[in-house]
Amino acid sequence: MPRFRVFALSWLILFACSASARSQDHTIIALSHSNHTVYEVDPATGKILHEFVAPDQPHEAAITSDGATIFASIPAGAFVEILDGRTFKEKGRIETEHFKRSPPNTSASPHGMALNNDNSKLYIGTENADIPGVTVYDVKAGKVLKKIDVVLQGGHYLAIQPRTDKLYYPHRTDNRVVVIDTKTDRIVKIIPVAGGPVGVAFAPNGDVWFHEDGDGSVTVADSKTDEVIKVIQTGGKGAGRMAVSPDGRYAASTHSTSEDVAIIDGANKTILATVKIGRGPGFPLFSPDSTKLYVMESGMGDVVVVDLKTMTVASRYKIGTDPFGGGLKIGR
Repeated sequence: MPRFRVFALSWLILFACSASARSQDHTIIALSHSNHTVYEVDPATGKILHEFVAPDQPHEAAITSDGATIFASIPAGAFVEILDGRTFKEKGRIETEHFKRSPPNTSASPHGMALNNDNSKLYIGTENADIPGVTVYDVKAGKVLKKIDVVLQGGHYLAIQPRTDKLYYPHRTDNRVVVIDTKTDRIVKIIPVAGGPVGVAFAPNGDVWFHEDGDGSVTVADSKTDEVIKVIQTGGKGAGRMAVSPDGRYAASTHSTSEDVAIIDGANKTILATVKIGRGPGFPLFSPDSTKLYVMESGMGDVVVVDLKTMTVASRYKIGTDPFGGGLKIGR
C-alpha cells in the first residue's frame, strides 16, 4: 500500500478513536430529591462516581463549562450549594436576603439557575419571593450583585442561550416568557406562550424550544425576533422539561402524567417517536454526540438511557430515590 494511503488511513483511525473518546468524555449529574443527594454518574455503566448529601432537596444544577464547579439550588433551605466538580466537596454556599420572603426566614425558593457564556455570572430565579425575580451572582468574586425584578408569577426554570447570552425565563402561571439580556441585565422582551411554559432548550440554528406543563405542548421561538414560530402538539400530558440535541437533529419533551418522552425532528418540528419511560420522567439530557438521551425518572428512582437510533430504552440505572433535575459535566 502506498505510504500516503497508509498515513491517511492511520490518521482516519486516530481521528475516529479521538472522536469516540470525546463523545464519551462526560458524566451525568443527577439530583435526587427525597434523599437530598447530588450524584455524578458514569453514562456508560451507571456507576456512581461521586455523591454529595445536601441538608435538603437539591432541585436544579448549573455546571461550569470546565466541570470544575457545580451549583445546586436548595429551594427549601433558601440557598445554593457550591460543589467542587472533581471532589464533590462543598466549596461554599450562596446565601442572600433575595432568597427570603416575608414573614422572616421563609424561603423565596431559589430554583432555576443558569451560567452565562463566560461563566462569570450565575442567574438564580426566585419564584416565591415577595417580588419574584432573578438574583445575579458574580462567580469569580463570590458575591451577589443584584436582583432583577420580574414580578410575574410561576417562574420555575430558566436557561441562557449559548449564541446570544440571552436568558429565557418561562412563567407557567402567567403564560409568558421573560427574556433578559445578560450583558446589560435588562428585560428586553416578554413572549406570550400558552399552555404553562416551564422547560427551555436551544437549537444550534438559534431556535428556542419551550415545554408546556399545562397541555404537554412544545413551542418554538426564533431568538432573532423572540417571536413564536411553531406550536407542536405532542400528545403527551403532564409536567416535564425540554432538551435539544447538540447537532440540532432532535428535541425531547418529557411528560410525567403520560409517562413518556416525545422525540421531535428538530428541522421539520414533527413527532418522530413517543417513548414510554415510566413513572415521573423529568429532566432530559442529550449525550454530546447526539446518539443517546438520558432521562431522569423520579417515580422509579432511575436514569433512563434512550437509544436514538432505535428510539427505545437501552438501559436503566438506579440512582438515589427520585432523580429529577440535573445536567452534563463535560470532562472527567
